[in-house]
Amino acid sequence: MEGSDQAPHDIENPCIPLVTSMSEELDGLSSLSSSCCIYRVPERLRRVSEKAYTPQVVSIGPLHHGKEGLKAMEDHKKRYLQDYIRRTRVSQADYLQKVKDQEVKLRSCYAETIQVSSDEFVRIILVDAAFIIEVLLRYRFDELQDENDCIFNKPYMLQDVWPDMRLLENQLPFFILEELFDPEKIEVSSNNNNIERLPQVHFEP
Repeated sequence: MEGSDQAPHDIENPCIPLVTSMSEELDGLSSLSSSCCIYRVPERLRRVSEKAYTPQVVSIGPLHHGKEGLKAMEDHKKRYLQDYIRRTRVSQADYLQKVKDQEVKLRSCYAETIQVSSDEFVRIILVDAAFIIEVLLRYRFDELQDENDCIFNKPYMLQDVWPDMRLLENQLPFFILEELFDPEKIEVSSNNNNIERLPQVHFEP
């Protein structure tokens, strides 16, 4: 029959589509980074005490973002961002760009691939970074606290927020806090009601 003498090498290898798919998958792997510093707690430790490694009130960073029990704090974190923008007189667009410029480095700090879009990732980082900075500022300077702030006033939640902020999985890379915090842009009212620049404050990693 015509064509029956076709050589074996002329027949398409059925594995070619799989080879192509796997090659694309392997080529798409991100390189290992020396800046990786935020990891999931091993399951063997989590089984011993789930609460010891899981935030109860507030999520920091992308690993626990969006979990049902932590959503109540999201609006409060956004209010802190509003206050920080107002306090520093730096535009939201400028802060977003600062985070966007560091996105690749930020993502490389997490041991696992963060499966959110670029815009969502940048938004999470900015909101949470501003929240951390504001909590530390308000803790240090009473005059920066708002009378309606539930973290520092009724209901008093600081004792619940502190432990969550120290959890291994509930972290931001320290360098982004340094990038977004500028004491020269923050003013504090002194006891005689004069406006003074914020004293030099250094965050300790």
